[in-house]
Amino acid sequence: MPAPEAGGHLYLSGYTLLHPDPRTAGLSALAAAVAAGCTTSVDPASTGPLARYGVEDWLADTAAATLVLPNEAEAALLTGCTDPADAARALAGRYPVAVVKLGADGALWASGDVLVHRPAHRARVVDTTGAGDAFAAGLLSVWLADRGGDPVHALEAGLARAAAVVGRPGAR
Repeated sequence: MPAPEAGGHLYLSGYTLLHPDPRTAGLSALAAAVAAGCTTSVDPASTGPLARYGVEDWLADTAAATLVLPNEAEAALLTGCTDPADAARALAGRYPVAVVKLGADGALWASGDVLVHRPAHRARVVDTTGAGDAFAAGLLSVWLADRGGDPVHALEAGLARAAAVVGRPGAR
């Protein structure tokens, strides 16, 4: 594996950590990126495998991440909070930035004492496959370009990408 470049970014799908075969590589990549001074983001990926892996183990393994991107169910599992805003705040106590994806209700951004909600963009939903990944791509493209700038712009970019993706058949 080539060494990460300082100033770069690593996006790690939680599936990488939730399955034994790629876990070592995923943890090594995360550690190398952090050591190189890169920002990092982790998406928990799925509540079933996350629960089997163990919430405390996952939180410990991802503690060095800069940004965490759970959906509402994953945020609730990781924090024990049933209210998405409470879950976002709890995760922002562990990570510099927590973004909770709320599906048709949009998304929440929490960092420090900042909590921002943006509603989902209007879309005709055909298939939600890939919406979370598209959201992450849009959000990260703005967040990285702005070097952690305005959360509203980052959320809006993510929500725009997600709305575009749900309007057509996904990768089933």
